[in-house]
Amino acid sequence: MLNFRLLYILISPRSTRIYLGLTAGLGLVVLLDIILFLKLSLMVGPWITMAVLAANAAAGILIMYYLVDLRSRQLVETIDGGHFESEIFSRYLSTLVASLFLIMPGLLNTLAGILLLIPFVGVKLGDRLARLTGIDWQEAYEFLRLDRLAGHRIGINAES
Repeated sequence: MLNFRLLYILISPRSTRIYLGLTAGLGLVVLLDIILFLKLSLMVGPWITMAVLAANAAAGILIMYYLVDLRSRQLVETIDGGHFESEIFSRYLSTLVASLFLIMPGLLNTLAGILLLIPFVGVKLGDRLARLTGIDWQEAYEFLRLDRLAGHRIGINAES
């Protein structure tokens, strides 16, 4: 089913500017990380630098797999419980954004990802991203609640 509201959000000039700005910011962070990698490899050697980057990415993948699973279970429990908590939705979104930063190898990316995992910062960022993209958490909650109720009624496992 085509969601016209989502289509409008994706092709609106405001959203395009936001996405391009986020991409440019991420590109700048990657360039700064490259400079840090070059300086680090001159100080400790290229093999140690590559080992640190690989360990950083592997730890980021494992941590984010756990955290995204935890946040999605919290979200499902909240929806199944029938009470709306916008903080859960905001933290879920900020955890997804943090996972992008933690999985990409880089020192600045890792610091940005860790910063996004701080509860206060995560809730504020999740709310801000939702406002920028036109997401209403109450509306998302109602949609997910109805979807899970419909899935339970017809016997479908709604968690998959």
